[in-house]
Amino acid sequence: QRLPPPGDLASLSELDEASLLGGLRERFLRQQVYTDIGDILVAMNPFQPLPLYGREVSEQYRHPQTGTLPPHIFAVASRAYHAMLGHRGGGPRSQCIVI
Repeated sequence: QRLPPPGDLASLSELDEASLLGGLRERFLRQQVYTDIGDILVAMNPFQPLPLYGREVSEQYRHPQTGTLPPHIFAVASRAYHAMLGHRGGGPRSQCIVI
């Protein structure tokens, strides 16, 4: 049995088109619709409701430690918010999120 692909596909030993697409496919089949590739979050439409957006999930991502939670849009928002306020050190920084 194969190991599940990591939450950050940039950590794969072979980083090519086939491994990226295979990792995304495998994560999609496991209903893991968010995948990091380095600093990029890939979101796939699951075409069904998933329990990913409730208050409990939102609270988990308010102050996450890097790498402790699965990839999620809430993590992107939290990182951007805290960087904008300067909570990450180095003072406040402008942020941009492309969707």
